[in-house]
Amino acid sequence: MRGISICAGALLSALLLVSVWVGNVCAMDLMKSSRSWTGSLELGTTVDGSFSSRLVGAWWLPKEMAMGENGSGSVRLELDLGVLDSRDTTVDAGVQPVFRYSYGKYGIKPYLDLGAGIHFLSRSNIRGRQMGAAFQFSVLAGTGLCFHDRWELGYRYLHISNADIHDNNDGRDEHLGVLTLVF
Repeated sequence: MRGISICAGALLSALLLVSVWVGNVCAMDLMKSSRSWTGSLELGTTVDGSFSSRLVGAWWLPKEMAMGENGSGSVRLELDLGVLDSRDTTVDAGVQPVFRYSYGKYGIKPYLDLGAGIHFLSRSNIRGRQMGAAFQFSVLAGTGLCFHDRWELGYRYLHISNADIHDNNDGRDEHLGVLTLVF
């Protein structure tokens, strides 16, 4: 039950962030976003040593909000497809809204990402970890650098679990290096 409240809290927090952002967007002048589509390659591992690779496509909302003198906030919708363990070949497909805060005016801008979403797994047992079912929830946090609004290099932490809606809920924590190209 505790996991359901944690995941529900995370999803409600993400929805609150998005609704506050949308409310602020409606009340202020917006800047045109410098991006519309991005594609990412993410490679990493989990604490138990299993390998993870993901391809992520993201559609960015066409406007972003000024936050302070040099900061901006933007929202994107990510679709990702991943292989969670090359030995067992578990496939993961997910969708999640992600909020980004970036800072800076010049060629290199640091950023912070926060998001939550849903995922579907091709198997519920990954290297002995009992995920409970194919339907999962996710929360993510990431940071990195954007270079000249053309490409990004960063780190992402991704937690996937079923929020205790099933008896088995070992969950999965991924640490991923991210390379992103802007289209």
